[in-house]
Formats: sequence, C-alpha cells, structure tokens
Amino acid sequence: EEGMFGTLVVILPSHFSGGELVVKHKGDTETFEQGALSKFESQYAAFYADCKHELKKVTTGHRLCLVYNLVKVGFGSRPSAADNCAVMNRLRNAARLWGKEYDNNKVVRMTDHYYTPAGIHLGDSSKYKGSDAALVQLLDLAIEKGVDIDYDYGKVSLSESGTGEGDCYGYSRWGDEDGDEDYCWGETTDRSISLDLSTWGSMNIDEEEEMVPPDYFEGQEPTNETFEPTGNAGVEAERQYDDAGAIIIWPRSQRWRIVTRNDTSKMCDYVLKACKEGTPDSEPRQECIEKANTILSRVENNSFNPRNVENMMKCVMMIGDETLAKRFLTSCIASNSTTAPQALMENLQPFVDCFGSNVVNPIFLTSINSTRFIADPSGTATFLIRYCNTIGFKASNKQLTENLVEAFVDLMSPPDKTGRNAPKKSIDTFPLNRILDLFIVGNQRNSGTLVNRILEGYVWMSCQKISEPYRHYSYSNVSAAPKGPVKLLSAAPSLVSVCEKFGWKENEATFVEASKTLSLYGNANIVFALVEKISPIAMSSPGHVCERSRICAQMSSVACEKVLATFQKSTTLDTCKRLVRIIGKYCPSFAPRFTQSAKQLDVSSVLYPLVADNALRAGTTDVMQGSLRLLTNHCAWVLNSRLSGDLGAVEIWTVLNAHHSKNSMHSSFLKSPCMKTYDEKVRKSDHNGFFQDLALLIRSGEIKAESYQPRGRGKYHFKITKLKSRRVPMANLVSLSCSCGSSRYLSYRSQHLSTSECLLKTYRERLSKYNGDKSKLCIVEALLTPEQQSQLGSRKRSANPSASSTAGSGQMNHIAGTVTNPYRASASTSTPAVRNPYRSSFASATANTGPTFSAIATTNASSASSANPSVIRRPGQPAAKKQKALPEVVDLLDDDDDVQIEEVLDLRQAIHKRVKDAESKGEIIEIS
Repeated sequence: EEGMFGTLVVILPSHFSGGELVVKHKGDTETFEQGALSKFESQYAAFYADCKHELKKVTTGHRLCLVYNLVKVGFGSRPSAADNCAVMNRLRNAARLWGKEYDNNKVVRMTDHYYTPAGIHLGDSSKYKGSDAALVQLLDLAIEKGVDIDYDYGKVSLSESGTGEGDCYGYSRWGDEDGDEDYCWGETTDRSISLDLSTWGSMNIDEEEEMVPPDYFEGQEPTNETFEPTGNAGVEAERQYDDAGAIIIWPRSQRWRIVTRNDTSKMCDYVLKACKEGTPDSEPRQECIEKANTILSRVENNSFNPRNVENMMKCVMMIGDETLAKRFLTSCIASNSTTAPQALMENLQPFVDCFGSNVVNPIFLTSINSTRFIADPSGTATFLIRYCNTIGFKASNKQLTENLVEAFVDLMSPPDKTGRNAPKKSIDTFPLNRILDLFIVGNQRNSGTLVNRILEGYVWMSCQKISEPYRHYSYSNVSAAPKGPVKLLSAAPSLVSVCEKFGWKENEATFVEASKTLSLYGNANIVFALVEKISPIAMSSPGHVCERSRICAQMSSVACEKVLATFQKSTTLDTCKRLVRIIGKYCPSFAPRFTQSAKQLDVSSVLYPLVADNALRAGTTDVMQGSLRLLTNHCAWVLNSRLSGDLGAVEIWTVLNAHHSKNSMHSSFLKSPCMKTYDEKVRKSDHNGFFQDLALLIRSGEIKAESYQPRGRGKYHFKITKLKSRRVPMANLVSLSCSCGSSRYLSYRSQHLSTSECLLKTYRERLSKYNGDKSKLCIVEALLTPEQQSQLGSRKRSANPSASSTAGSGQMNHIAGTVTNPYRASASTSTPAVRNPYRSSFASATANTGPTFSAIATTNASSASSANPSVIRRPGQPAAKKQKALPEVVDLLDDDDDVQIEEVLDLRQAIHKRVKDAESKGEIIEIS
C-alpha cells in the first residue's frame, strides 16, 4: 500500500501458547512473547516495514489478533527504523577514550522535566518524557551493547547568600513596618550547589565544567528569598531554588572511583550492590574480590565501622572466597575499635555456617594473645565473652571455646609469675562478673582451678599502677594509683554462684588477699559490703556454711583492724553500723576497741543515730549490745553537759524608738535587730531632711548619722550607725523578726545581709539545736539501764545542787572533764559610753566620779524637757516657750528588773531623782 511505513498487531484476549513475534533489523533482534498474558489481556506490537519479522507457530489454543497497516499520508518522507549501528560505534569510541583519559569530570545533563526519585528506575525509559526519554533509551541501548558508559538520575540543589539593597533599618519608605517589598537582591557573596544521586547518594558537582547547560539556574526564579537588615552592616540576603532534575553520565569503568570518592563506607555499599547478581549494578566475581581486598587494605590496623562490618560480611559470604573470608575476619578481630568485634559477633553464626569452623576457629584462637591483653584487658575479656555468648556454647565449637578460655586464663594468671607485665590500660571496666558467668553456664574443664586463677589475676592487676598517655596535649605518661579489686563487690552474685558450684576452700587465700589490698587502699567499706553479700545463708550446704563463715571472719578481721587503727572523727554513720554488725557476728574481740574509738565521734550526727537505732540493737549480738549500752551512757552525759545551765541573753541592735523616724527605709533599718550600719548613696540636698528626721535619736545617743564622700570625692553617701545594743533572753527570740535579705528597702539599696550574717538566724539555729539536744537526751535516757539513770541523776545533783527545783546555771563536770554549755550566750561587754544629754542640768551629777551614762528620751520627755528653762539647749536648737510645770505620773522602766516607779512629781524633779539613783547604782536607764 502506498505510504505504508509499518505494521501494528493487536492481540485480543485468547488462550494460546507459542506464536512469538521475532523482529530483526541490521543485526538486532527483538522477540515479543505474548502467550503468557493473552488469556485476559490485550497486547500490541509495532514494527517498521523495513524490518524483517517472523511469526512462530502457535502450539496450543488459538491466537486472535487484528493486523493494521501504518500509512503515512500527506507530504514528507515515510518514517523508518533508525540506524543505531553508526550511533553506537561513535558512542563506543567516545566512551572508550573518555574512560582512558578520565579527568574526574562527569556530565550533568539537566532534564526538561522533573521526576521523583521513587518513579525513576535504571533501565526503564518509560518513566521519562520527551527528549529525556530519547536520551535514556540511547544510554540503555549503549549499556546493553557493552559501551563503557553509565548513568544515574539525580537532583541538583542551589542556594545563594549575599547582600540586599534597600532600607538597612527595616522600615519601608511608605511607613510599612515589614519593609520587605523595598528590598531587592544586590550582590552574591556565596553560592552552594550540591548533587544527590538516586542510587549512589551525594556527590560533588562543578557547575561550570559539568553542568549542561552551565547557566541553567540563570533564568530560574528563586522559590524562597529572605532579607535581614542588620543596621550599619547592611542587609543580609539568602535565597533558594527548586531542586532540578539531571541525568548524570560517566564512564562505566570509572564508576568505582566516581561513586566511592575514597570513602570506606561508600566502598562497602558499592561492593554490596556489585555482589548481587542479576541487577544493573552487578559486577563479575573477580572484580568484587579485588574491590573487597582494596577495602580491607584500607581498614587494617584501623577502626572498622560497625555498619561496614555488617555489609562486608554479607559481601564476603556472597562472593564465597575463603582467602577473602580469612583476611576479613583477621581485620575485624585486630581492629582497634571495640565496636568492630561486637558487630562481627552479632553476625558470626551465618559466617561460620558459610565457611565452616576450619576457617574461623584458628583465627579466633590466635586473637587471644599477650599483646592484645596487656594493651586492653577489659577489651580482650569482652571479646571472649561475646564469642562465647554467640556461638561458643554450641557443641560444634566446644573445643575452641575451651581453648580460648584457657588461653585467656593463662594471660590473667600465667604459670610463671616472675615475668608478669602490668596492663597499660585501666581495668575499671573489667567485666569480672560476666567472665565468672561463663563458668556457671558452660561446662569448662578444670573450672574450679580456672576460677581461682582468674580471681588471683584480677586481684594482682588491681594493685598495679596503670601508665596511660596524658590526654591534655602532653607526651608524658600518667600513672593511675591502684584502687584494689573493687569489682569484687559488683561481681558478688556471680562469685557466690561459682564458689557454691566449685567450692570455697580453693579461693580462701584469694579472698583474704583481696581484703588486705582493699583495706590498704582505703576501701574497707567494700570489704564489709562484700562480707555481707557472701555471708552464709540457710540454703547453703553445711560444709559450705563453715567455709563461708571462716572466710568472712578472716576478711572481717583484716578490715576491722585497718579501720580501727585509722579511726577518725570523720568516720561515717554507715561505717559504724557495718562495724557493729560485722564485729558482733564475726570478730567480737574488736568490741572494746570499737567502743573506745567511737567515743570520739560527733554525738549529734553519728553517735546518737547509732545508739538510737532499735533495729540495729535488735539485730546484733550480746557483745555489741553491751558496747552500744556504754556508748548510750556516753552520749547521755555529753548531751546533758551541753544542756547544763540556762540559755542566757543575746545582743541585738533594735532601736526601741525607731518609730520616731518618718522615713520608711530608715525606720526599717532601725527596727532591724541584725544590722548595725546603714550606708546609702543619695543626693546631697536630701541629707538635711534626713538629719532633721533623725534628730531626736541622734540627741538621745541612740544613733550616729554622717554625710560624707568616699575618699573625699564622688557622690555623697548618708550613713547611719547604731550606738547601743540590747540584750534579750534567747528564749524570747521567737517573738522577734528581721528583714535580712528580703526587705524592700534593703534590697533596693543593696544593704541586705547574707543569710550567714543574720544574727537572728544564728541565734535561732542555736536555740533549735538546744531544743533538738533536749529531745535527743529524753530518747537516750529511756535507753539507759536503771543503774545508769541513777548515776546520771546523782551527777546532775552533785554538779548543780539546785537542779531539782530550777534549770540552774553554770557548768557541769563530765567524766572526761568540764563541758561548757555551747548554747549559752556569752557575757556581754560593757555598753560604750554615751554622753547623757540631761546630765549637765543637775549639779549633783557633775560631782559623780562613776561611769558616764546615757538616757533614751521619748517624744513626751523630750518636749517636756525642752519646756523647762533649766535644761540646756543643744547648739542650733530654738528656745522653747515657758510653760507651767504640771504634776503628772512618770513611768520609769528599768531594763534589768522591769521595776515601775510611780510618784506624783514635777517633771524636772522626777528626771533629777531617777538619774541620780541610776548613777549611784551604775545603771543604764530608759525614761519613757
């Protein structure tokens, strides 16, 4: 037919087999198999007219199809099959030359369409569109023909940073607070571009040398653009572009170099994909072996990433080469990283099943060596434990496991003790309990002897100085002081289990030696705790009970001897309680020494809680109960001596007439019982007002005020100093309050006192301790025997005959000496002399040669004295008007005995009489 250029065959649903359509063109052959899906589906095939085709015979069923001629109508030449031979030849030659002269550059051809990575698969050009599909079809055909070329789909990301142009302070010219519309991109200072392949991950990209076209992003609009004004520094700007799709092409022979980029992890991933047969990334077996050996050469004597170990194990098993397997296994075991052997053990069983124990066992046997053990004892022990827990206890590996354990024991406790080398790394993380558990689970030959040697070796290693490189940029070594076998405590459950299984007698000397070592390094508490954990219990066999008791007694004697020889006042309560339990159960001969040593301990924090612990008393033996009774008696005498006498009085700085000040800040300071001095920085113009506000208290001698400049310059300060203190009974402190650390004015003026400087807090703490000791004494007296209570009462009466009727005062003789009441306030010093403002009015007072006195005047007394013409005025004080003196009742209070004197006198006469009496008695009075 004229214009015909091809044939279209449509196969309708019909059940048949055979009938393949074979199409040939210039040496290429395509076969269309249609019988398998013909029963329920329609299919079609089309081929050009210049192609030869052949229809195979239908073997079963019937093939139902429609055949159409494809005709070209109109102008133009008829379509025909492309001549790919010439194209393939040119492409093959170009790719061969590119591979030989590869310069680390690839072709990044930007796509016309964007595709999701999940929808793109190598060898499937149907997912691409337009010119992208034509390029991928050509590349797939070239790969099929053996051309040295490869490709992958990827995404190119671009982000830029630079400067913006516009208002640098964030305001638009029209008053818009946002102002972003006024900014535009100025200068690009940094440009970051990256490439991410769908199959091989991230990869570097050279935009100018590799991208096609190189100016792809020049005409693109950014998807996100931000501007940040920074004041004088200008406007910082950033923008990002949409990810663009690309087809990346490189020589197939250089794929290993391009994809891995000298990265071990990428190399392992590459080999894992190359070992999978039937995939586009698969490679011949020999090439996989060569690449695996390349990886092993890189990681020998270096760290091996756990993920790489897992991938390499899969690769080696897929390849199935024994030589490669031995080299890989040796590299993992010899790795400096502790995670590499761990990852190896987790996947070891499939590896052994693949290559057999003949390949694996000799390598593991040589891995337990002296060099490795001395460099890292804990790491070597952990390696052995992981092997045994993974495959070591299986019957097929029993012989190897026994050999490994014996080799490890020989390293810990060599038969020749003279040539032992101290480890170079700390054994703080040594897994002693897990090593002992191996003998509980497994059936190791000579287990009892091996356990004894392990314990002996651990005790010896724990006493050695460890020299480790100093980590803070120094080439010198640091010797860590030994701590002793402290791991015995955490391994106690495993220790008891192995000794119960193999006997205690063989390890008796080791236990005693460990106790001596721990006591020597100041860890006797660990010995006590270990004794408590290995003490015999009812479930033990009679023979083991005797052996365990004997071992516990020897260990306890060693530790008690060391503790009592170095007993100090700082010994803790827990140590004392353990001593009571251990001495009472295993070594009662130490009871007198313990009693004598415990008397030097602090009563409140250690001795009282010790003797008041009823559970401890009930759980110990008769010997230690006697010691506790003696300590109880000692505690009672100490507490009673502390409480002898009354509490006395304390000194405070409260000004009684503080209400005369109208300034709230000054008034709060004057009322404060703790603060003596107040200093504030304030304007000079306010000082006169402060002086007038405090004039009455200044004239009465209660306070002193001054205005000054620090070091004679700078801003002015106003300072108030209290001159008189008061003494109040300590029992009355409950009614007092202070504002130290919390007052508004004190905090504002930075004049607050710290908690440690607060007088009331100090006094109240003393009172609280006093009351606490009273409660403790009541409890301790209840624990005394009747004879001890009688002795305590008689000593109370002999020390203070009036103790039966009053609290008494003074001191009390203790059996160890005279103990002073620590809670009694010390005797007050004499109050500093202050000029009596009223003294010059009385002629009789001037002749008195006794000490100078002061008086505190209230507002009424001050005003009344000012009205009396005989009272001398202070400089600057205005003259008062004369008033008629009226008889009135004047209350004169004495600070010490609170005696009230009431007489109907003239005010002047009353003051004269009271001051005269006070001077004759040497008293300080308050007139109100």
